[in-house]
Amino acid sequence: MYEIWSLGHKPFENYTNQKCLRMLDSGFRLPPPPGCPRHPDTGSRPTFVQLVSRLSLSDAKLLSTVSSDTTAIGGPLETGHQLYTELQNMYQ
Repeated sequence: MYEIWSLGHKPFENYTNQKCLRMLDSGFRLPPPPGCPRHPDTGSRPTFVQLVSRLSLSDAKLLSTVSSDTTAIGGPLETGHQLYTELQNMYQ
């Protein structure tokens, strides 16, 4: 999923497998890519029914959605750091 939301970027691409495992074991998590709706609190994530409803909207309605989250898709990965500061604090 990370590769999809980051438009092909590899997670942990600058680290060895061993370094990735050490980072994950210590509690580190990658920030969400720009535009990714992931929330660390599973209760704050959309339900499957909500996702189906949203994806059932016409293309025109989907494309007319404007918010800081939806306009960042495809931006630099660092954009996610500014979009989700409160979520990043929850991951730390």
